[in-house]
Amino acid sequence: MEIIVAAAVVLSAFVGTPANAIDIVGPGRFCGYSPIIDLLDGEKVMTLEGGIHGGSFRWEGDFGTLEVYGIGWASRPTGRIVKARHSSSPARFAQKRVEGVYQIAIWNGSHGAAYFKSSIPSTQPQLDAIDRVELFEEGQSPSGCKLRTTFSWE
Repeated sequence: MEIIVAAAVVLSAFVGTPANAIDIVGPGRFCGYSPIIDLLDGEKVMTLEGGIHGGSFRWEGDFGTLEVYGIGWASRPTGRIVKARHSSSPARFAQKRVEGVYQIAIWNGSHGAAYFKSSIPSTQPQLDAIDRVELFEEGQSPSGCKLRTTFSWE
């Protein structure tokens, strides 16, 4: 019986659990799962799912809607880098089609990554929005986060 309980505890560490869906409305600095977004007036985030190392949310603004999956303990995304990483700006990877949607990844060069998905090819306003995103990783505490997601076992 102890083995079954231990296996369930270990498995639960890898399974995402639904977060309480909540709308987070800008303006303000949103820090969620790994992405740091300075939300502009009229932009909002709706949390979707969260787990230990990452989670997802929907980001809406004048640029449209992006489904975002952020990971605080990630490896380098696959693909070609089209915009190099700078001090606070992550590398941006070329758009590719994954499971019927268009996806763009960003990576901080270490363990922070985020994936942005859209049903249509990315527009210039969406690329500009993605380029505003910074990343943090597990163990880091970004400053100025007025709005944030937190992990909970409940």
